[in-house]
Amino acid sequence: MLNVFGPNLSTAEGPEWQRQRKLTATPFNEQRSVLVWAEALRQAEDMLRSWLAYGQTGVPSTADDSRTLALHVLAFAAFQKSYPFASLVNKDSSDRPTTYRDSLAIILKNVLIILVLPVKAFELPFLPAKWARVGWAVTEFRRYMLAQLAEEKQLVAEGRQGSGNLISNLLRASDELAQPVQSTRQAEPARGLKPLTQDEILGNVFVFNFAGHDTTAISLGYSMLLMAAHPGVQDWVAEELNHHLLSDDRQTWNYEEVFPKLKRTLAVLLETLRMYNPLPGIPKYTGDQHRVLQANGRDINIPKDTLVVPNLMALHTHPRYWGKDSLVWRPSRWIESSHHPPTSSPLASRLGDESIMTPPKGSFIAWSEGMRNCPGKKFAQVEFVATMAAVFRNHKAHPVVKQGETLDEARVRVLNVVKNSTVELLLQMRDPDSVALTWAPR
Repeated sequence: MLNVFGPNLSTAEGPEWQRQRKLTATPFNEQRSVLVWAEALRQAEDMLRSWLAYGQTGVPSTADDSRTLALHVLAFAAFQKSYPFASLVNKDSSDRPTTYRDSLAIILKNVLIILVLPVKAFELPFLPAKWARVGWAVTEFRRYMLAQLAEEKQLVAEGRQGSGNLISNLLRASDELAQPVQSTRQAEPARGLKPLTQDEILGNVFVFNFAGHDTTAISLGYSMLLMAAHPGVQDWVAEELNHHLLSDDRQTWNYEEVFPKLKRTLAVLLETLRMYNPLPGIPKYTGDQHRVLQANGRDINIPKDTLVVPNLMALHTHPRYWGKDSLVWRPSRWIESSHHPPTSSPLASRLGDESIMTPPKGSFIAWSEGMRNCPGKKFAQVEFVATMAAVFRNHKAHPVVKQGETLDEARVRVLNVVKNSTVELLLQMRDPDSVALTWAPR
């Protein structure tokens, strides 16, 4: 299903997967994390400014705004395209997408249709206007990627420095790793890896955009509402943020120095993924040979060509691993202290003693596990932590109280909206816009 634009890391198996994994690893490095950190801070600051403008009427579009932020961070990290947060508006359904960002936004919003229908189906003349617009977006996105690829190939041919975008990284890493290498044997020279084809580059760019956008956007949307329903968690996170982020100027929030210290903020993401992971299951495939799974002291033989989908929700909420309150959203469960300083100890001492808890092996697989774990794990963590830091350091969120409702009742209503979720390819709330949030300075 994910081969919309070409073969890719998510659909490859065996030696082909190993080859693509090596050739696509370059974009996910610390240099990219620095870009993600800076852009997420900028986008979150703009998003918060737009939210404050709503005043007491409240923000009715927290989930959609989270998608916009994730899209813009992705556009910057992947293609160095920077957009102001408020520039993404709902256009008429008959408008053709005119930019890479608009095309990608339409594709991601309608990804289920795109995955189910063949691409040529969108070229039929009698399609509804909405579907025709999706077809235009697919065509425009492919055209943009091909233009970027042609431009990058020209730079390589001329021996010039690349643009540094995602396509540049994939093309240049592929060229470098595909070069012949010195053999340790005398029989014959060893060859490098087969370079990525054009379709493989386009396919991987699409998968990285799809996987890097929707999962992060959904996690942000859930976390914002969960934080609004738990004022104590907001205070707990803000305590950490204000201790480590001393200046209001986000330019001074150095990624290498600050990100590793924001453990409570990261714990919010981990706890949200534990209970509301966008992926209800992570498919695993046995391939062309049977596999032996050891469970409860016995061997279970799984035949070849078998798809196995672990139930993440059951695993992530099992009392054996997560305790009697396994169904309670409690980010502090992820924080452990080596010396357990009393609450009366100085804040610096308490925060310095905190670390992220490592759950029992196999009990938390939000980014999968083993060789085929998610290469964008760090990307998602950096984007999430930066966004939460910019939003919750100096501000607090409350649900808008309806007539005849108390604030505590409003918070319970928010939790019910969060729990009322469904799976449409990925997990999402049925009616997130029924909750409006107000934002105010601390």
